[in-house]
Amino acid sequence: MTDEIKRHLVEVAVSDTSIKNDKLYTYSVPEHLRKHVSLGARVLVSFGRSKPRIGVILGVDVSCDIETDNIKEILEIERGNPVLNEDLVDLIFYIKKNTLCRYFDAIKAVLPKNSRLIVDLMGKSPKLTSPSSHLETVYLTNEAVSETKMTKRQREVYDLITSDGKGMTLRQIRAETSVSKSVIDKLVATGALSEEERLKEPELFGNELDKYIDFELTPKQQKVFDSISEQVKSKKRDTTLLYGVTGSGKTVIFIKLVEKVLAEKKTAVVLVPEIVLATQMIYRLRRLFGDRVGLIHSSLSDVERHIQWERIRNGNCDIVVGTRSAVFAPVGNIGIIIIDEHQEQSYLSEQNPRYSAVETAAYRAKRHGAHLLLSSATPSIESYHDAVKGRINLVSLEERYKDMPLPDVEIIDMKEEMMLGNSGLISLELSEKIRERITRGEQCILLLNRRGYRTLTLCRSCRESVKCRYCDSALVYHKVKNRYICHICGFSRSYFDKCEECGGELKNLGIGTQKIEEQLAEVFPEARIMRLDFDAVSKKGSAAAKIKAFSERKYDILIGTQMVAKGLDFDNVTLVGVLSVDQLLLMPSFRANERTFSILTQVVGRSGRGEKKGSAVIQTLDPTNKVIELAAKQDYNSFYEWEIISRKAHLYPPFCSISSVGILGKDEKKVIKAAGFISKLIEKKVTKGDKIPIRVLGPVPMRVSYAGNNYRYKLTIKSRGDESFVEMMDSIVKEYYESREFSDIRIYVNFYDDSE
Repeated sequence: MTDEIKRHLVEVAVSDTSIKNDKLYTYSVPEHLRKHVSLGARVLVSFGRSKPRIGVILGVDVSCDIETDNIKEILEIERGNPVLNEDLVDLIFYIKKNTLCRYFDAIKAVLPKNSRLIVDLMGKSPKLTSPSSHLETVYLTNEAVSETKMTKRQREVYDLITSDGKGMTLRQIRAETSVSKSVIDKLVATGALSEEERLKEPELFGNELDKYIDFELTPKQQKVFDSISEQVKSKKRDTTLLYGVTGSGKTVIFIKLVEKVLAEKKTAVVLVPEIVLATQMIYRLRRLFGDRVGLIHSSLSDVERHIQWERIRNGNCDIVVGTRSAVFAPVGNIGIIIIDEHQEQSYLSEQNPRYSAVETAAYRAKRHGAHLLLSSATPSIESYHDAVKGRINLVSLEERYKDMPLPDVEIIDMKEEMMLGNSGLISLELSEKIRERITRGEQCILLLNRRGYRTLTLCRSCRESVKCRYCDSALVYHKVKNRYICHICGFSRSYFDKCEECGGELKNLGIGTQKIEEQLAEVFPEARIMRLDFDAVSKKGSAAAKIKAFSERKYDILIGTQMVAKGLDFDNVTLVGVLSVDQLLLMPSFRANERTFSILTQVVGRSGRGEKKGSAVIQTLDPTNKVIELAAKQDYNSFYEWEIISRKAHLYPPFCSISSVGILGKDEKKVIKAAGFISKLIEKKVTKGDKIPIRVLGPVPMRVSYAGNNYRYKLTIKSRGDESFVEMMDSIVKEYYESREFSDIRIYVNFYDDSE
């Protein structure tokens, strides 16, 4: 094949292909479109007998064994700068390879939703059209016609836009003049005004931009900063773990590192586990860096997300803050990627593609020659193990900022409370401490990791629970909405009080954050109470508004789920109460101890972060539990030494990698049979291959064994998790889908299964 022909051939990932047919397809580029060809450009192609589909060019100047006369031509190609640059195209291949997803699943993960082109099939020639909701028309004045005769209203508009100097939108003009659009249209028609399409200005941050604040480092923080800076400079290791107790001032070090990177004309990415923390982090960074900070998280509207994406892509932002998906931000020349609370489960995608933001960040940092900083008061067992073994750099902050003391922690035995006649969820001791704080004008944070009003509804007669129609999950009663809601799939239905099985009376049991909020209002009628959970922050801007109100001391008590446990910094909080910890320890996961220790340590650390000493109360039915005792002491090192022994004895990470194969279908017996088929495929591969050390467990029903009208089973696999294992699983998935026996049973592989 000649070079001339190769230049006219491209490899395209086509949308909506099946897993079996997911590959790159070769297309030729007609002469009139060749000047627009570039890697990452979106195209319109014919595919089989279906309507034209969207595709993305992932290879250019390619060779092909097919006769060129049999190669289909591209129908249309996007104009201008392609939304996917070479760096993001490389990430697509990385996600595809390491999650075994389809090409377009990876593309959709990388691209903001609003940027996905629309196929316009109206008319004879199909074409690509871009959503324009992220753009707005700006009006500019033409000085050459400034002396043209105008009406009073027209002159008012013309002079206003001239004085602004940058151009104004219709909304801005009307806010100043109250003129109709016809006045502006007339000025455009006469040439006095011109129109220009521009990216909308973001309206995400309100008026929170403060004047410059210098964040000074203490001597201990300076030592840590210098150590990390030396690692960045020397490139001896590309990853550093920053372990710092709660309140040690890790965020200030982040800010100083970002400042240093920007001074070197590079960019920075800061990932946080919760949207609430993204809001707080971006306000801190904007105090120093202003509009150079971009924000990406799932609560942004499609338009807002696309605006942020374009600002970053166009080079208007050299700092990106966000949750998991911000790891795909189109930022170049990265100098550092910071992952705060890197151990959090929220960095793992539970939907296709099932990727790890931490692993993806590590890959991206390596590609850019950037430094990866993992940070936490409770590092993952795996990352701390790597640090202990010298695989990554370790720096520590063992004391709080300015040597402030850690909170005093009291463990309350709730069995004794019951013996005293207190069957509620707030112990007498905690109740008294809350009252003391309210009297002194101090604030409290209470953690209950169960949202809703009542968490279980049972029939008094037949004991049947109220369950979701589409899942195997109990519905949770939400009093505010007066509805039963499934926390798995989102299904909801109106409140009812009679059992659908026998007609008996239903009884609501269990307590969620809404019920505790109501009980607190009864016990402390004088207290101003705020709830912070998923339901309370579902509206845009509500999380930021609530955090701001609490920091301004407009509320006395903050009750919430694990949202309140991490990263929040309120200097007037002197009491933290953990209402119930036992359900965390009972999680069916090898990480139950680790997660319990983490959430307890983190939430206790919200207390006493100002000048006043803090205290905390942990309520439990198991007061002598080792995890609870070590968390109360904030003793991570002892917890690690204790936990690592158990992990090694039972062969859990970091001594192996845990993956899973999910098997889903409408026929339960066939799902189980498919699982057996996959087990045999694995056994055959291991026997014939390089004898990769593997243990296959199951199949067993998933924690949610029925959802979306599908039975859900899984195989759990312990392995080295290396490249040879990934390649083996890729071949198994392909072989499975080539079998016609299980065409109606879907499977997926999760290399980052954290649930068991």
